Amino acid sequence: LATGPRQNNSIFYEIRTYDIKPSKMKEFVEMVNKYFHLRTAHSELVGFWSVELGAMNKVVHVWKYENFAQRTAVRHALANDNDWQGKFISAALPLMEKQHNEVAYLVPWCQLGKPPKEGG
Repeated sequence: LATGPRQNNSIFYEIRTYDIKPSKMKEFVEMVNKYFHLRTAHSELVGFWSVELGAMNKVVHVWKYENFAQRTAVRHALANDNDWQGKFISAALPLMEKQHNEVAYLVPWCQLGKPPKEGG
């Protein structure tokens, strides 16, 4: 955890890490490709990665929120989104072993930008 200054706004990033059952990783990635647009309709996705070295069978995604009130509203909307719950969550949960999330703030000198292209 950083103990130094952060940027002077309420923006934060939620880093969500999922451990996927090894035999289910391909199925999970296929579901993400098919249905993740249902999730990104609710808030901004900053990045999504799968791990190929080190601790295997993990996916990490980072979501941007203007403040905790926005995150609360998004989580509520997702819980009530029948397409998201029915098409993705109900099918994805059995593929997961565990999940972890944490919050991060940008330090004052950090600037996030968009990559020139997807992937890589």
